[in-house]
Amino acid sequence: MQSRAAYSQSTIRNRSLQDAPITQKDHQNGPEKTILRSAFPKKTFAFLVLLTGLAYYFVDVRDLDWTDDVMNSFEQDQNQATPLQFFANKEELDHFLQHHIPDPSQPLKNPQVAQFFSEHFDKLAGGWKMTEKDAVEENIPVTHGCRFKSNEPCEDYFSFGTSPGPGSQPWNYWSIMDGHAGRHTAFYLQWTLIPSLSSALLTLPSYSSPFEIESTIKNTFLRIDKQILDSARTAANWFPAANAAAIAALTPAFSGSCALLAAFDPENSTLRVACTGDSRAVLGRWDASTQSYTTVALSEDQTGFNEAEVKRLAEAHPDEPEIVDPKSGRLMGIAVTRAFGDHRWKWDNEFIKTVQAKFWGSSPRPNSKTPPYMTAEPEITETQIVRVEKDDVRQKSDFMIMASDGLWDRISSEHAVECVERWLEAKERGNGEVRNDPKLQANPAQFGNPMIEDPGFTYNAETGEQVDWKATPEYFAIEDENAAVCLARNAMGGTRRGLFMGVLSVPPPMGRYAVDDTTIMVVFFDKLEKEKVAKQAASRGAMGEKKSW
Repeated sequence: MQSRAAYSQSTIRNRSLQDAPITQKDHQNGPEKTILRSAFPKKTFAFLVLLTGLAYYFVDVRDLDWTDDVMNSFEQDQNQATPLQFFANKEELDHFLQHHIPDPSQPLKNPQVAQFFSEHFDKLAGGWKMTEKDAVEENIPVTHGCRFKSNEPCEDYFSFGTSPGPGSQPWNYWSIMDGHAGRHTAFYLQWTLIPSLSSALLTLPSYSSPFEIESTIKNTFLRIDKQILDSARTAANWFPAANAAAIAALTPAFSGSCALLAAFDPENSTLRVACTGDSRAVLGRWDASTQSYTTVALSEDQTGFNEAEVKRLAEAHPDEPEIVDPKSGRLMGIAVTRAFGDHRWKWDNEFIKTVQAKFWGSSPRPNSKTPPYMTAEPEITETQIVRVEKDDVRQKSDFMIMASDGLWDRISSEHAVECVERWLEAKERGNGEVRNDPKLQANPAQFGNPMIEDPGFTYNAETGEQVDWKATPEYFAIEDENAAVCLARNAMGGTRRGLFMGVLSVPPPMGRYAVDDTTIMVVFFDKLEKEKVAKQAASRGAMGEKKSW
């Protein structure tokens, strides 16, 4: 096959050009001023004319045609897709079959390829981080984060920022939304959760009681879920079958999402964490007596393994003891006991059947008798945060880890805190950069024979138990500048390089069986110097400077 180079056509916009520099005298303000204006770029114009002439003779410039539409149908796969298969003879066929059929496994047998992916894991994991300067400018504690996508499209979303709290005082907010049965509920919450809560909190006076603040948070969660379900129900009742607007209104109710939100009052160093579902937040707190960090739970997973949740459901549905499976911890098939959306656990069967027939919804859950079985009401904790200067030799500040269950499926809360503690130690040894840690430089990452199985994971082909593992300290790899990415790396294998590469290579939708979508944020509560940040130069422009994170 003969390939043709495609060149997109360029559009040259007319520009108004001034002739020559103009001298202007200002008799009132003193000396002569010179205003410089661009003259016609004669040399540049001549060069472009010459370049265009050469291109006419030597470059195969062509208009877009039907083949471009064919390739565009493959979107991100254009570089690998081969839909145009026109062969003139046997020789062309044989050449294609012998030299152009890819072997996707071949590169992954090369340790250097594995090394390349490891070194660029920060990008693969969707990593981002703020510097101290960024944090001071944005009035928020230093935050590191990542969003590893195993599903396509990814069902995890997150948001964070600074917005008013009670008394219109600036508060900091972080939220993680772990979607299921689609991304639509989580995506909706990314837009609405923090702004809606801030809007409700700022109506309270600054001296509001903890009870008033907690009630406001709970009511905001419940109000958003009610809006999702009410909008969907109204659309299903009023619009005709297969209506596009109705389907758009129904999708946030058809899917579901957990939500984990942290709201920090910096004036009083008070952190409140609201949890709906099984995303989790933990605090790392320095213990001077042991010279190490201890783990403080900021939330509790809401699943069928949570005795308090099982009791709550039993009291609400006394005649349905079978709704929670004690072996799987699932509530009528779903892994969590609280969530936004999830219409099949909240609506009656007849209405679910109606939207199933009219708008391609899912069927009712088996044995559903007395819905609703789920709620979006969060459980809330309140914690006083320890904040000290970074150079304090007697004490250290708290840090918080927030993550969707993709992380917690693979690492315990205690080991996650220990992992960040080791990251902090490596950063200190490296004078602010993990890559400069003498321990890492003395023992760089090694990628050996991919045919040798790593230790520390299990599977059983006879019983159908898939590969399973936990991130434990003996396999920790502290190699990343981003604390959240460091956690993600270790959740996916750490120093077990073969396991790590295997997890990265599993494509969607199978990827979720290896590791689920994983969103992580690590917040460092160090006190930052309130020095005035220098005003940016006018070159930043109206849109402002692009953030490094």
